[in-house]
Amino acid sequence: MAINKQIESINEIFQEGKEIDGFLIGEEVHRGGMAVLYEATKEGVLYPILLKVPRVGRDQPVESLIGFETELTIMKALKSPYVPRLAGAGNMARKPYIAMERLEGRPLTELLEEQGGRLEDISQTVEIVANIALAVASLHAQDVIHLDLKPENILIGKDNKIALIDFGLAHHMRYPDLLVEQMRKGVGSAPYISPEQVMGMRNDWRSDIFAIGVILYEMLTGQIPFGAPSTIGGLRKRMWMEPLPPRAIRKEVPLWLQEVVLRCLEPLASNRYQSSTRLRQLLRAPEGVQLTERAEKLYPNSAWQNMKRWFRAAGYEPSPCPKPSSAQDNAPLIIAAIDTRQNDEVLRNRMQTTAKNLLLAYPESRLICLSTISSTPTFEGSNEDETASGIVRGHLVQLMDWAKPLQMPTERVSFHVLEAMDPASRIVEFAEDNQASMILIGASHKIPTKVTPWRTSMTKIVEEAPCSVHIVRT
Repeated sequence: MAINKQIESINEIFQEGKEIDGFLIGEEVHRGGMAVLYEATKEGVLYPILLKVPRVGRDQPVESLIGFETELTIMKALKSPYVPRLAGAGNMARKPYIAMERLEGRPLTELLEEQGGRLEDISQTVEIVANIALAVASLHAQDVIHLDLKPENILIGKDNKIALIDFGLAHHMRYPDLLVEQMRKGVGSAPYISPEQVMGMRNDWRSDIFAIGVILYEMLTGQIPFGAPSTIGGLRKRMWMEPLPPRAIRKEVPLWLQEVVLRCLEPLASNRYQSSTRLRQLLRAPEGVQLTERAEKLYPNSAWQNMKRWFRAAGYEPSPCPKPSSAQDNAPLIIAAIDTRQNDEVLRNRMQTTAKNLLLAYPESRLICLSTISSTPTFEGSNEDETASGIVRGHLVQLMDWAKPLQMPTERVSFHVLEAMDPASRIVEFAEDNQASMILIGASHKIPTKVTPWRTSMTKIVEEAPCSVHIVRT
């Protein structure tokens, strides 16, 4: 009891106008169930600051304190443009706070409320969720699983840029999970947690993919797919119950998008998309989505179908999974930069073999076959191949012909013809925009070894590419 007597009340420590470790406390900006947020400033820190203080009291759940320690541990380890910068922190016993960057943007909840619960612009919805998937991918690449993705924890800034906040329920795969050690039940926000979270499992990155699916469903329909149950029995329904298909609520939802939503919401994690990188790729390039019966559904399952799913769910047992970063590694986007003017058959065959081996090595990978052309003509010729569309089509046909021997499913291969006066710069730009993992290019001749006043397109790509470049030679 002696230790407790020495602990100063949090309410007394954190008041407007007081200074804590050089941080001058400003106005209270938010009071949530787990923590209180204050504006703050500190000499030498040029960006706006938020002080996050855990709520401690008789009626407060223990999760608030455990969440404080968890969030502090994870924020110290994370380096991501989609997460607030850590400006400082206090100790739990004396002055428990986390000082972090106050990011621009507003919660996704505000945007949804502003538009009546759903976004009217489906293309904007897709763009936002693709950006969410990108932000989540940056966490998974560092072995961090958020586990509390919901509109309140997603900030939207200019140009639909995304930031993720509130890591109190997150899990870092390289650190002990305090919530697992001290809690014996699933924790999280009921509408968004995955079936495996309901069972108390917190080490599967695909739980975040389930949550993204719920958010996407909500943004499209204005409804929550599984409601907001308050009991374990209600939560367990998502292990067998299939939600009403989005197209049954909003008929203009494209088939491919319904396919994506329902696959994200699969009860078994192994049936969802296996990485947020893959999910983002499909949202940005929907031609790669392989349609199944999910896409066509307009009605919920029959009572008999639900009964069969219920029996299967009775033995539900989440399977162990590797680190989330390994899933990111297994989902590379490979760009094959193909010169459609090249007639070297040996080089063609070696490029194809290399591409196929890479695709086989990474089952979640995707190949983009890419070619560049000069600006298409503004006039329409008498023959198709003289028109702008005809020229592009001709290149697309050549790219498709190049990829045919690979015998890959259509959802794993796409084709792009880019207009560019500077092909190398355009390819580099494309790789940056699409978070490519590798650029594959062919060389019939050796790259010059001597310094010259000019650079070939190939050497420029090698020097400026944001990813690895694999050169296939004859």
